[in-house]
Amino acid sequence: MVDHVPLAEFDYAGFSQRLKEAIFPEKITAFAERVGVPQATVSKYLKGDGTAPRLDIVAQLARGATVTLDWLAYGVGDGPDASAGFVKVPRYDATLAAGAGSWNEGKRQLDFIPFTAEFFRKRLNRSSGAGFAVLENKGDSMEPTISDGALLLIDENDRRLIDGIFGFVLDGEARLKRFRRTMAGVMIVSDNPAYPPEEVTGSRMDDIHIIGRLRWFGQEVR
Repeated sequence: MVDHVPLAEFDYAGFSQRLKEAIFPEKITAFAERVGVPQATVSKYLKGDGTAPRLDIVAQLARGATVTLDWLAYGVGDGPDASAGFVKVPRYDATLAAGAGSWNEGKRQLDFIPFTAEFFRKRLNRSSGAGFAVLENKGDSMEPTISDGALLLIDENDRRLIDGIFGFVLDGEARLKRFRRTMAGVMIVSDNPAYPPEEVTGSRMDDIHIIGRLRWFGQEVR
């Protein structure tokens, strides 16, 4: 028989601290939006003021922060990035492409891709995998740099419109391209010269919805 912890004995302060640790370094607003939990609810739990957490929401927070429900709720087991020195980043069934890509807020998580904690610290200057996602590249628009089927480590925390390679949605299509800022807007560029660049300016800039910045990719050697 499993003993249940009475509500009066729930470790509110400990839960609040673990939630802070799980979210860091992602901003609360970005985390709440990404996991689909109201920011007010997340902020309430972070205060540790004795508000009883709903189990379904705690489970949603745990999944979004890539920690176990037992650890987040009760401090049982390993916390963020504590599993043998690895950071586990969720891999989703969404794809990015030049043209017929797919991206939606209800994307299905397939599994986790492990990265060493040292890689995250030294290469990405992060101590946590919060806000990162692994997606799959589709198509040849970024060849020879990035091949069809490559795994993409996307930083959803970085949605700045700056020079770099980004996953984004435009005209209902999810894509992976280079951004080059111009005086009038942004130039969207493929590494494959077969695909002409596209300049986005004026009010159309509001139609660009950035998913996140590409920080790393892995692919088969051909």
